[in-house]
Amino acid sequence: MSFNHHHRFSKWKLSSDNDCFKCEEINESSSFCLIRFRCNECGCNVVPLGATGATGATGATGATGATGATGATGAGATGATGATGATGATGATGATGATGAGATGATGATGATGATGATGATGATGATGATGAGATGATGATGATGATGATGATGATGATGAGATGATGATGATGATGATGATGATGATGAGATGATGATGATGATGATGATGATGATGAGATGATGATGVTGATGATGATGATGATGATGETGATGATGEGGATGPGLMDVFLGTDQAIGNGEFVGVGTASANFVTNTIVIPQNATITSLTFNIRNNILGVGDIVSAEIFISTNCGFSTPTPTGITATIIGPNNAATPNCCATTLTSFPVDQCNIISVQITTDVVLASGITATILFELP
Repeated sequence: MSFNHHHRFSKWKLSSDNDCFKCEEINESSSFCLIRFRCNECGCNVVPLGATGATGATGATGATGATGATGATGAGATGATGATGATGATGATGATGATGAGATGATGATGATGATGATGATGATGATGATGAGATGATGATGATGATGATGATGATGATGAGATGATGATGATGATGATGATGATGATGAGATGATGATGATGATGATGATGATGATGAGATGATGATGVTGATGATGATGATGATGATGETGATGATGEGGATGPGLMDVFLGTDQAIGNGEFVGVGTASANFVTNTIVIPQNATITSLTFNIRNNILGVGDIVSAEIFISTNCGFSTPTPTGITATIIGPNNAATPNCCATTLTSFPVDQCNIISVQITTDVVLASGITATILFELP
């Protein structure tokens, strides 16, 4: 039932009570019922409504109805898969030919290896630098490495053994290749029309796989005989020796070695001085600041056993003419001067001239003359001229 009632509300609902149908206009914003119509077979009358009563409590939610049964799956059958055509049989392979029966010749004996060239002699090692006393002396330079001896010529390759190579058996004829069997015709595709696709039914059972065609027999063609091995080529010449690599960096200096034991104490030296400013004539002895013909009064004493190693004397600025001779000789007494002193033969000689233009005032002689502690010695002067400025002399000793 519908009504065309002009009102500012446009939604209606149809309800029912005990004696007739009711048409109610619904307020969209509040859902209140504003007008009620009582209707029968004669028509509808407007029924005024009282004030809207309070909204009744919400009724309990009705129980959810049972889920309807699922419709049956469509029963359209899947069309059958066409059978796979049989695979054609493979043609038979020809039989393998028999291998040739020729015997292989014996291998020739290997030639003897040439003798190795003699190794070049090693260069002599440089002499080791002498060890310095105290601090270690610098290491002597390493002697140059001797040149490498030439490589001995490679011995000639021994002749190849002469055993004849057995004749190669004739190659068996290659069996004809069996004809390839014709490919079997592909089975016709099943012609069943594709059934209409219904609702997905149960998956049909997988059709049986067609039987695999039998494998063709292997061809019997014979394998040809292996050819004889070719002669081995001669050994290539040895390549030139590569250049020597650069010398590696010098390693760090090693730790200083322990100090060696001290050497034995060397011999000591001692010297004594004689001299005077007095004028000296021929045959006089010189002491310490004195000079006279008396040996005893111009002597000095030897303090310990020693060896005289040299005598040096100087006549100062006393003038000598050309050819004038002045000599000094050491004399010794071993008994305190009680007997005549003994000349030692240790003599130094000056031969003139000696002047400002040609200074020639000094002479030295070397010797090795042992003397004992407490001996007394002096120097006697032999001269062609008077030495007005006196002389001076030094005697050098070596102590044990």
